[in-house]
Amino acid sequence: MNVKLWHDPMSRRSSRRPASFVGLLILLAVVGCRQLTQTPQKPSRNRTSSNGSSTSNRAPRTSGSFSSGSSSNDGNLLLGNPSGAATDKNNYLLEKPQYTLSYNRRNGGPNWVAWHTDASNLGSTDRGQFRPDDALPADWQIRPSDYKNSGYDRGHVCPSGDRTSSRADNDPTFCMSNMMPQTGELNRHVWADLENYMRDQVRAGNEVYQLAGPAGNAGTIANGAVVVPRLCWKVAVILPEGTGDLNRINANTRVIAVAMPNIADKKLETADWRTYLTTPRKIEDATRLDFFSDLPSQLKRALEQKVDSGA
Repeated sequence: MNVKLWHDPMSRRSSRRPASFVGLLILLAVVGCRQLTQTPQKPSRNRTSSNGSSTSNRAPRTSGSFSSGSSSNDGNLLLGNPSGAATDKNNYLLEKPQYTLSYNRRNGGPNWVAWHTDASNLGSTDRGQFRPDDALPADWQIRPSDYKNSGYDRGHVCPSGDRTSSRADNDPTFCMSNMMPQTGELNRHVWADLENYMRDQVRAGNEVYQLAGPAGNAGTIANGAVVVPRLCWKVAVILPEGTGDLNRINANTRVIAVAMPNIADKKLETADWRTYLTTPRKIEDATRLDFFSDLPSQLKRALEQKVDSGA
């Protein structure tokens, strides 16, 4: 693969899918980008609960130290558990009202974070303060100071801006279990632009189910305790506001999937997030995750192949 092509899409705004991103994602899959300690396996697709989360060998549901006014508690894992997360220390299911994640002790952060956003989650609450996640064992916890002088931002996966209805809903987004190391050029610009776009969709009368996380290994910080990802990815399913969401998803449902380079490049400061559009399947191939596992198999396959127009 010509690595130079990897940088070229940032030099212009474009809504088409760049072939270089597909190539890089395939490369990550080939070299064995693995988020979990076990040889990664696609999780079972047996539907075992009404909210789409596996009940086999599950870790306890917890809200950490926080209460929540959010209405989305049952929605975060509606589409399935993409890694079959349960009690393994490197694929540990941690459920909060604000988001659900698979924690990886070895990597010092999440394999993925899943959350649902609707109009009830958006308000005017100010940003909170970074903190260790007390819902994890003490020797698993990453502290805010672990990122100090690393050259990387403490990059939210579930954004603070998606939980501004109350202090109780915003504070958990600052748990370090919800962070991945991101360059400032990525975190504060093109990645933030995509987060703002998702909230604009909510304000326009939609609700959004999102999954996001890291891919690849570009080194470590915090004396090896935290892995820096090569890519940051996101998959979003957008629905008009309504009820019975699982049954309202069909082959025409809008799905946005992106994979962005986690590099210190000034071009990211003016890049368009649409430049990094890809398919959910390509992200699955790179991360060994399984999206939409609680949807019927034919519908799942259709959604995995979609490339959004970015409109």
